[in-house]
Amino acid sequence: MTTQRAVLYDRTGGPEVLRLAEAPVPEPGAGEVVVDVRAVGLNPYDSKARAGLVPLDTPFPRSLGGDFAGVVRAVGAGARCWDGTALVPGDAVLGWGAGTLREHLEVPAAHVTRKPDGVPFEVAGSLSTPGQTANAAMGVLDPGRDDVVLVSAAAGAVGFVYCQLAIAAGAAVVGTAGPANHARLRDIGVIPVEYGPGLVDRVREVAPAGITAVQDNFGREAVDAGLALGVAPDRICAIADRAAVAELGLRSPGRYERRADVLDRLARMVADGSLVLPVQQVFPLDRVGEAFALLDTRHLHGKVVVAP
Repeated sequence: MTTQRAVLYDRTGGPEVLRLAEAPVPEPGAGEVVVDVRAVGLNPYDSKARAGLVPLDTPFPRSLGGDFAGVVRAVGAGARCWDGTALVPGDAVLGWGAGTLREHLEVPAAHVTRKPDGVPFEVAGSLSTPGQTANAAMGVLDPGRDDVVLVSAAAGAVGFVYCQLAIAAGAAVVGTAGPANHARLRDIGVIPVEYGPGLVDRVREVAPAGITAVQDNFGREAVDAGLALGVAPDRICAIADRAAVAELGLRSPGRYERRADVLDRLARMVADGSLVLPVQQVFPLDRVGEAFALLDTRHLHGKVVVAP
C-alpha cells in the first residue's frame, strides 16, 4: 500500500498537539480527483478547530486544513471541472476540501478550478477561504460608487481581499489595522486608520463626509464605531461576531455556498494583477507546528502557508 504523510491531532490544544502520521494514498471515486498537494493556506478557523473553540463531533484523530493548491494525480469516472471540461492528470488546480494538510488529497472535482499560469501555488492554495468569504460579504452590502466603507481587520486575509473588491466596485474604503500595515493598505488604495480607543474620531478625521457601510471582520469595535457614526444596522455586515448580528440586527453572509466559478474568477484576478493576496511565510509539512504558532500570533502581514 502506498502511503503519505498527513497532519493529525488526538486532542485539542496548542500547536504542540499536531503530529505527522502515515495514511494511505487515496484512489478517486466517481466525480472525484486526487491531488498532489503543493500548498495549503492556513486560516483562523483551522486554529480554532485545533484549539477546541469550534464544536466538532468528528472523532479523534482529526485532520486539519480547508484550502489547497496542487497538481491532479488521478481522476475518477466523470470527474469534470465546474465549467464542464474534463480534468486530467497533470492539471494544476486550486480549491477547497476537508483535511487538506496532507501530501495527497481526495476531493470532489466540483471543488476545484484550474490554476492560472503565473499564480504561485502558495498564493493559489491560500485563496479559497479569504477570497470566497470576502466575495460573499460583498454580496451582502454590494458597495459601489456612492459608498465609503469602514473595513475592520483590513490587513487580514479576508479584509485585504474585501478592500480590493470594494475599491474595484467603485467604493472608497477606510480600513483599520496596526500602524505596521498602513503602508500595505495605502498601496491598494485603502485609507488606513489605527484600531483601538478613539477609532470614531480617527474615522471622522479621514472621512469627514461620513461613512455609509461597515464590513466587520474582527469583532465589536468597528460595529460600535459604525453605529456611532450613524450607519444603519442593515448597512453593517459582520462575519466575526454572531452575537452582535443577532442582538443588533446586523447583516451577515452566514454559511455561504462555496462555488468553484467564484474561485476561478478570483484566481484570474490574481493572475492579471487586479487582486493581491500576500504570503508571509511558507513552512514544510514537518514544521506545521511552527506555522500554527505564527498564525496564532494574529499579527501577520500575509498568509501562513504549509507546503507538503
